[in-house]
Amino acid sequence: MSDGKELDPRLCVPYSISTGIPSGGDAEIEGYIESLRLQGFCVIDRVIPQDQIDAARQSVLEGRVLLQEDRAKERQARIEWMRESDPDFQPGDGPVRPQVAPQAEICDVARCEGFAQHLAEERVLKVAKTMLDPHVRIMQTEVNKSSRPAERPITDEQRQRRGWHSDWPHDLTAYGPNEEHPWKHCGAVAQPFPDVCMALSTIWYLGPEDVTPHNGGTWVVPGSHKDPRNPRGPDDGIDQWRAIPGELQISAPAGSVYLQDTRVWHSTALNQSEHERTAVVCRYAPWWLSGNEFCNLHSGGHALRTYVPREVYERFSPDLQLLYRHLTEGVEDVLQPENQLQAVRAQGLHSAERPPDNSHVVVGGMTHEQWRRRSGKGPALSA
Repeated sequence: MSDGKELDPRLCVPYSISTGIPSGGDAEIEGYIESLRLQGFCVIDRVIPQDQIDAARQSVLEGRVLLQEDRAKERQARIEWMRESDPDFQPGDGPVRPQVAPQAEICDVARCEGFAQHLAEERVLKVAKTMLDPHVRIMQTEVNKSSRPAERPITDEQRQRRGWHSDWPHDLTAYGPNEEHPWKHCGAVAQPFPDVCMALSTIWYLGPEDVTPHNGGTWVVPGSHKDPRNPRGPDDGIDQWRAIPGELQISAPAGSVYLQDTRVWHSTALNQSEHERTAVVCRYAPWWLSGNEFCNLHSGGHALRTYVPREVYERFSPDLQLLYRHLTEGVEDVLQPENQLQAVRAQGLHSAERPPDNSHVVVGGMTHEQWRRRSGKGPALSA
């Protein structure tokens, strides 16, 4: 790991309460936003209260068992569907093309309702809406993400090994189609990536232990979301398996949430402890980001779109419903209230509220940071 002597000091700002972000109120949210904009990641401490972590983890562990049963039934339903048009169809051991809801893959969240209630926690939503858009959705819910202990003995070579990558929609390797399964694909934004945060990958740390470098805290390279290169860029000359100057590992209390701009370079880490850590991955995205090109490979299927059963959706809180209604059977995902309010304001401006002329307008004369400060949309960060 680099000592950081020659690194940009802005890449060393606090990323969590435990590393120096003040606790409580707007200052805390601004600290997370500053870390996300400058470094590409942050950690929101103890999103799940300590006395509820065990129940959330148990919800996920039980949900995994139910999902295994769901996947087996779904696969058989797909095979029967394919044979309706091709009686000689033989699925083999590979994937079977998915259907649309309700014959497609059921969303993981539908079997982990006890955990799901935390996904709309106030601080998480404030950060996601500030970084992305007032109308955010959860595009991915993946419960099979535990960090399992590494096989013994552990070698120095294993400790030094990385697996640098960025996340969808910025995963350059994607999941390419083939002639046999042209539908089996995942889109990727072309390099160089636009300087826009298009989605936030989140890891929900469900314990039972706190996250440390010893038990597999995520490797991340601060500031890498602003670099036009990529560890998997075919012409960028980066070895995705080796350490990168400035890299660090995340530490966080159980119940916390790690958030990263999907462009940031990160890697899983070796769990050198004796214990498994349970985790869930969720991806928050703005309403304008298409999910049709995202292949949900996590559950053994290859669905382009999972779904949430209506009866499960009805049990969600109102805030959680807004995050999943785009996946719910028979529910229309209209723009959320914040977006509608802005449209009403824009339509309702009267000439008396406008300046007499536009002589004060100099195109390019206001930075994004100045606009945010003027509009109260977040902290004004130095360039």
